[in-house]
Amino acid sequence: SSDWVGAGTHRSTSMALLLLLPLAASLVPQPMRRRAVLSAPPLVAAGLLSPLAFGCGCGCGGLIHPPSALAISATTMTGKTRPDLGVVLVDQVSQQGQTLSADLVVAGGLICSVAFDSKWKLAEGGYYDVEANTRDGEAAFLQRVALPKGSTLDSLPAKWFTSAVLGVDGRYGAYGAPVDGKVIADVTSSGKRLVDISFTSLSPGGAESSRKAVVSAVQPAGSTDALLLVAGASAARWKKSGAEADARAAAQSLRVVGTRKTALAPEAPSDYRFGKTTGPSSMKSRNDGPDYSKYAADDAD
Repeated sequence: SSDWVGAGTHRSTSMALLLLLPLAASLVPQPMRRRAVLSAPPLVAAGLLSPLAFGCGCGCGGLIHPPSALAISATTMTGKTRPDLGVVLVDQVSQQGQTLSADLVVAGGLICSVAFDSKWKLAEGGYYDVEANTRDGEAAFLQRVALPKGSTLDSLPAKWFTSAVLGVDGRYGAYGAPVDGKVIADVTSSGKRLVDISFTSLSPGGAESSRKAVVSAVQPAGSTDALLLVAGASAARWKKSGAEADARAAAQSLRVVGTRKTALAPEAPSDYRFGKTTGPSSMKSRNDGPDYSKYAADDAD
């Protein structure tokens, strides 16, 4: 009967769909990190266009692959993606007086002991690697970056530093890559590169916050990595609140205390935090980074 034929057709269609499910699943791109979405074309970031609609140029057939993350925990408890600063710690960061010290794994089979001085307090929680900051938005943080092949700190163009610091995966890229990055000054002294920069960061609501920073860079002997200390504040507090003097003092103090050989690679599994979770401490999240939206109002003054 026609009813029997219709039921059989329905069953055949259902079976065909079940057989096609594994194939369909294999065609779906891996979930994109929030920062990867922010760096994608607007329609993709808004969810109005599939990532399959444009290619990435790598021959993968148009699939968008999220950038590799060194983060120990990809997101904070509020869903905010932690920055990927390339820092692989072998032990806890310490602060004795105004001196912050840390042991990092760097390229070349080395553990590098690095230190800098700051009157700002050591930042704790899963959002941070090596950082001192204040409630008013001043911050000095460490970043490890691989140098281009055959390059040294002295030979790098100044714009390399803005590219390294102001990416969507960087410390200031939680709500989109900073814009208007400019190099204001560039000095090399005693094996240390000091680059003054200015830029505009974005807040959750899209408000803009003008910021200034000093980037101090050193290269551990025997390694092809550079260690950057980025010390900065909102443009409004840079002069009138003394933030510039504090940032410059921190940047100038960056130093390599020593290095030692290791079999560890500068990869996530080498970090002492790998596999551990960071969560509430006294019922208060320790993973949340600062919200720069409140500093946008200061910039308008």
